[in-house]
Amino acid sequence: MKFTAPNNHNFYEESPLTESDLKSAFGARKTLVQKELFSSVFELTTKSSSLEQMELFRFKPVRNKLDEEKQLILKLFAQEDRGSSKKYIVQTGLFAGVVYHNNCQFNITTRYGKHFLNRMLNYVNDIYVDNQDTLVEKSDHTNEFQKIIVYLFIQSLERASVLGLPKTYQTLSQHGHKVRGKIDVNAYLKNNIPFTGKITTSYREQIYVQEIIDVLYVCCLQLESNYGNTIKRKLLGVYQLLKQHYSGRYPQNSTIQEAKKHSVLSNPMFEGYKKVLSYAEIILKEKSLQLHSNSNLSTKGYLFDIAQLFEVYLEKLLDRHFEDWYITGQEEINTYDSMFYGRKMFPDIVMRHKYSKDVIVFDAKFKNMLSRKQDIDRIDFYQIHSYIQYYQPQVLFGGLIYPLGKKLNKTKAHSNNLFGQIQHDNGFVVDGISVDPSMSMHEIIENENDFISRLNELICRKQELRINENSLETV
Repeated sequence: MKFTAPNNHNFYEESPLTESDLKSAFGARKTLVQKELFSSVFELTTKSSSLEQMELFRFKPVRNKLDEEKQLILKLFAQEDRGSSKKYIVQTGLFAGVVYHNNCQFNITTRYGKHFLNRMLNYVNDIYVDNQDTLVEKSDHTNEFQKIIVYLFIQSLERASVLGLPKTYQTLSQHGHKVRGKIDVNAYLKNNIPFTGKITTSYREQIYVQEIIDVLYVCCLQLESNYGNTIKRKLLGVYQLLKQHYSGRYPQNSTIQEAKKHSVLSNPMFEGYKKVLSYAEIILKEKSLQLHSNSNLSTKGYLFDIAQLFEVYLEKLLDRHFEDWYITGQEEINTYDSMFYGRKMFPDIVMRHKYSKDVIVFDAKFKNMLSRKQDIDRIDFYQIHSYIQYYQPQVLFGGLIYPLGKKLNKTKAHSNNLFGQIQHDNGFVVDGISVDPSMSMHEIIENENDFISRLNELICRKQELRINENSLETV
């Protein structure tokens, strides 16, 4: 069975399935679908114990957001409809990826298309000009999520290999005419009497970590079979080095785990390989993730925190275009430190002007935005207003940033005054980048520039207003 839906799907239960829809939606008999998937309520969240059986990829360090909040990944349930019939609900959260549950593969896709996804991934990897080669599949077995992992593997390996492949010191021995290192007395007494002109010595030398070499090289070979020579061109230097030192043995699961846990990765110089090996493990285990009849795991798969990816993308987009501002992501705010109800808050993006005390605060929301009242979650609305109040009186304005599914009407989305009250000179905005699955990369970049222009115009207007007010107070 297989089912595909975008992330943040069916939040308001607006697209239920009927009994007649089940066969076409899941590609199986409706009785089987009802028995395996909808006989009881199934909910997978970031608090579920079955999450330990899944790989969760994040794009920035997690503070304690997942520890404090239960976030939906996938929910399946049935409800009584009119008469004796039922309606079947599949809901998804802000994660994208593949979930295998009870013999069904759930593909949770990104809502806004591959071009916007690639654009966000480029920004995460500090690529701002989209002239990179695209990966063209030779295999029919690849999917959108494999492409994300492949993309991240290539970029992280390129970056990590700048400082070379991981090496560690090992003690080696030599039996010959020359002394290298120190004489091995025990070996000398055991093997070199009577003396024949050769002596055993031991020495320490840096050598490549074989487990890591084997895992990375076989991963590159597997990608080459799916994507052709594109992989070899992107990783030419490191690919040749991996090939040269490959042991010839296919890495088993034990080898992969030894590579991931090797002590050399605690060296800051090689720390970047931790991510590389995590991506390599998923690529090498891709086939084993497919469900088999003898599988003893009811739920498994891998997921990407797309909401977090959107946050990092916005941080780097703003940092690149607003040179006079410091951009901070997930700034920690401590409230009521000595009280039992003390809390920590983490606004997604805080902008501080380098030459004044002006502040702008945003929360990034990877949710549907069609400029309808119900598109703004009540909790999100109250939360951003709490952040704006915290940064008073330095804050110029604050707001919520979305991928916009509809062209923005500024008169309906930008309020010059907080709460719509004239006594507040700081404003509130809902804004973002207009995106659509059919858009080309060029159109997305144009919409990014429009977003930056709107923010720049608003900043200039608010700063000018504040300067005028300060001048009047001085007089």
